[in-house]
Amino acid sequence: MATDAFSQQIVNLVRKMPDEAILALVKNQLGAVTGETPLVPPPAPRRSRSRARAGAVQSKTSSVAAKRGAAPKRRPGRPRKSPAASAERQETLDAVERLVKASSGMSASEVAKQAGIPQTRAAAALKELKLEKRIFQGGDRRFARYAGDAKTAEQASANARKNAAGPAPVKKPSAKGGKKRVVQAAAPAK
Repeated sequence: MATDAFSQQIVNLVRKMPDEAILALVKNQLGAVTGETPLVPPPAPRRSRSRARAGAVQSKTSSVAAKRGAAPKRRPGRPRKSPAASAERQETLDAVERLVKASSGMSASEVAKQAGIPQTRAAAALKELKLEKRIFQGGDRRFARYAGDAKTAEQASANARKNAAGPAPVKKPSAKGGKKRVVQAAAPAK
């Protein structure tokens, strides 16, 4: 008899199965052993629930649309970019590239201000231009500077580090470690 809990659950599951299902399972396994083609086709790969639901909804809508003679709807997902949006993006990239190449090193916030675009869009444009090797970055984080060539970008970053305001200087206590005492001279005796 089954020794572990898992094996016991399998035995109980098989006992509850209808006779036809048990016969199909056994015949399928025997077919696999003898090399014949199995009687029951293997199960189709499972899809995630969200896609399965979307597929079910899509199949219903497309069957309804087919009955009406209309074209089936496009699957939901990322919206397609219009040519106008693509042209606007290219204009932004060109404007950012011109600004950066005309300067002797700019930060991302300076690029955004001078281009008149949001910082997120400027950062995305700088990243794309940098990946395409149209501009170069020197330094990182708050000292990142962008320029038309790597040497200028590095020099701008070094200057930014040099001119950065650090934390306020801390006043050190006196070497003796205590407060200075003011000693008053004793009044002369009369």
